[in-house]
Amino acid sequence: MFKLIERKNNVVKIVDSMMGTSKSTNILKWMDNNPDKRYIYVSPLLTEVDKGGRVHRNLKNVDLEIPSYDGGTKSDSLLDMLKSGDSIACTHSLYLSMTEKHFEVLHTNDYTVIIDEEVNVIDGFDKYSKNDLKWLLEKGDISISDEDGMVSWVGDRGHIIDNHKYRRFLQYCDSKSLYSTKRSETMMCTHLPIKLFDCAKEVIILTYMFKGNILDCFLKLKGFEVQEFINIDCVDIGKERIKKLLTVVPPNKKLMQHSLSSTWFAEANSKDLNEVSNYIRNTCKVYGMTKDDVVWTVPKFRAVKVGNSNKNLIRPVGYSQSSNKETCWLAAQTRATNDYYSKRIMVHCYNRRPLVAVSSYLQDYGHPVDLKVFATSELVQWAWRGCIRDGKPMVLAIGSKRMYEYFIDWLEG
Repeated sequence: MFKLIERKNNVVKIVDSMMGTSKSTNILKWMDNNPDKRYIYVSPLLTEVDKGGRVHRNLKNVDLEIPSYDGGTKSDSLLDMLKSGDSIACTHSLYLSMTEKHFEVLHTNDYTVIIDEEVNVIDGFDKYSKNDLKWLLEKGDISISDEDGMVSWVGDRGHIIDNHKYRRFLQYCDSKSLYSTKRSETMMCTHLPIKLFDCAKEVIILTYMFKGNILDCFLKLKGFEVQEFINIDCVDIGKERIKKLLTVVPPNKKLMQHSLSSTWFAEANSKDLNEVSNYIRNTCKVYGMTKDDVVWTVPKFRAVKVGNSNKNLIRPVGYSQSSNKETCWLAAQTRATNDYYSKRIMVHCYNRRPLVAVSSYLQDYGHPVDLKVFATSELVQWAWRGCIRDGKPMVLAIGSKRMYEYFIDWLEG
């Protein structure tokens, strides 16, 4: 099995610039001006990297291949492309299936990896129950590193065939993507394989509000040196210009009394939920907005019906669906898409915090996330899906007192 004796790359280059400053556009121009490099462009959205997607439309001198299911799995297709030295466009999820074979070829062929700002380098792991994880620990099939919490498969693997219950778990372990917190062995998270960075010739990450956020903490924990990527220029967007375009609406008196956290929404009664729905509806009406002008956000489990669940949902009368029957709800973590550039009002009713497994893992190993930076960046990224990204006036209503105060702090500099 291929093993790296030492890192080939210990540096991650960062483009830290606000949304709408053309960092994605300019990195694609830089790629086009350097067509002799081998690229892997990683995005969270299939629509961005699939055939006809924005990434391909903006490149003239670089052809990015797309892993497919033809003749096998996408992981097999990715490996074949790496062996051929192709430049590749793919999603974050595909990287969690990478194996030592992929890393060996990645290392040999001197790839430049460009990771879009919206990729979650670290995420929660909920593919298996706590009882499953306890059973694997007690049976001795997995071990956990004291150094960084990495979960390794140490048990017999001969019987784990393609349709085995723990086949996927084994793949996470083999790609060194699975990690456990110190406070609870069964509280786990996944992250992009470190060897994706180790084996690449160059790694460039597009981001915003980097310092103190999850990505910054993650890279520090993993021992990477961070440098500014200086080969592209981004447009300077001043806060004064933003203030002229943006009408910011605070929470009303009723919502001031609620935290609007994920836990609050889980425990909220119908009266509480109606107050959120009414805030969305009334704000839209006050500013003369139609159902085609708005998107709003709350936790998904209070916006989207799952199966036969009778759970009460947020349903602002007249503002639940657009004219073409598409939902007006937009997930709070939505980024990297221009699909909502026509929306003239964005209503944010969700007090954002990192997933517990993610923040716990980073804190347990000495790099706590700045919760204010995280919340503010999440809100700003979400809000900039609307028409303000095109320099048009927009209303932003913020139902959470905490999130509203953070945003005003950001807006005032």
